[in-house]
Amino acid sequence: MGPLIQQVCLVTFLIFFACSSAPVADGTEMESQSISESTSTLYGLNSTVWFAGCVTFGIITFLGVVFLVWYKCCRDTQNPTQPDTPCQPDEQDDQLLKTVDQPTDIDVKQLHEVDVTLDVDTAHPNLLIDGKTVRWIKETPQRLCNEKTFDEDPYVLGIMGRAWRAYWKVNVEKKDDWVLGVTKKTVNRKGQLVLSPANGFWVIRLSNGGRLKAMDDKEHVLDKDIPDEVAIYLDYKENKVTFFNAEDASLIYSFTNGPSYEDEVRPLFSPWNNDTNPITILSIVITKV
Repeated sequence: MGPLIQQVCLVTFLIFFACSSAPVADGTEMESQSISESTSTLYGLNSTVWFAGCVTFGIITFLGVVFLVWYKCCRDTQNPTQPDTPCQPDEQDDQLLKTVDQPTDIDVKQLHEVDVTLDVDTAHPNLLIDGKTVRWIKETPQRLCNEKTFDEDPYVLGIMGRAWRAYWKVNVEKKDDWVLGVTKKTVNRKGQLVLSPANGFWVIRLSNGGRLKAMDDKEHVLDKDIPDEVAIYLDYKENKVTFFNAEDASLIYSFTNGPSYEDEVRPLFSPWNNDTNPITILSIVITKV
């Protein structure tokens, strides 16, 4: 609307300018009169006409501004501005979440499934990456170390899209040692790592085929059955990272001091270095019930 008001004002000014440029009658008497009245006229118009023109111009401009303000207020009332929150779940997602009691519910799994792949550039040199499968290879390093790789402990990061909630599953069958969870994108990757939330890790691990542990700020040995498939559920809104037995949906452990959205975490995987059996990221199959 701003350009339209400017055009109206410009047209009004040009009309008055054109009127001021209208020719006057020829003759010495008229020219003498014009010269004598030059102190009370401007461009052929006396002060009264100029005053009327300025008032009219001001009224038009004022009415245009009033109309612009009225139009904007009406538009904002009909279409209120929504807050700009990154990756905010829509109302349908929130309504669905209210209908379930636990995040293991099949509806939530389907709603927040994400496609996770392995980031080869971050993998320890002795980890062999094959699609969504990773295994330890002792004999031949698969790549040279760089600033992105884990150089001592056998870890690799995952890649996934950012969302407020995310869910993925990993097959760890026939493995006696593994580490799964999430870590901050900016975490230190060099040397031996201390796994804890204080250091940017929210992980669980299996040691020697018999001890399942949650690597919280204080390590917890878990009295749980050893799962063949582990489900990881990341919830930025609740600051939680939760692990489930994917086969029976039973809870393994939940970190309640989890990361915030600003932390930007990534999935973390390790088949450890005791055997060559792989761990594999599973595709989530949606089953209609």
